[in-house]
Amino acid sequence: MELPATIKGQRMILLERTAKIEELTASLKKWEAAEMADITNETDCNGKPVFSNAEKRASELARRKEALPWVVELESDISALRYSFELVRIDMQYNIDMQENYRAIARLGGGEV
Repeated sequence: MELPATIKGQRMILLERTAKIEELTASLKKWEAAEMADITNETDCNGKPVFSNAEKRASELARRKEALPWVVELESDISALRYSFELVRIDMQYNIDMQENYRAIARLGGGEV
């Protein structure tokens, strides 16, 4: 049967995609933290915070994200990787279920799989 090798390959793909998602997410979080620090420290000419509450700061961060094409693309890449991760996970679970079914059938028939 090819299922064990297929399942192993799918697990390797999931491991690689998990690492890539974590890497890209860490880059995004690092940028967000730096931007949020700038937003939090931004003051007007009177020395008062420009973005005085969390809602205003979050809104400004979202605005800055949308203004930078590379950030939009990074978020899109993360979403696409998460989606493809789930597709592989679904296929892998199907293969695991099929393998278990084949084993159960083999046990009922007295054969080995």
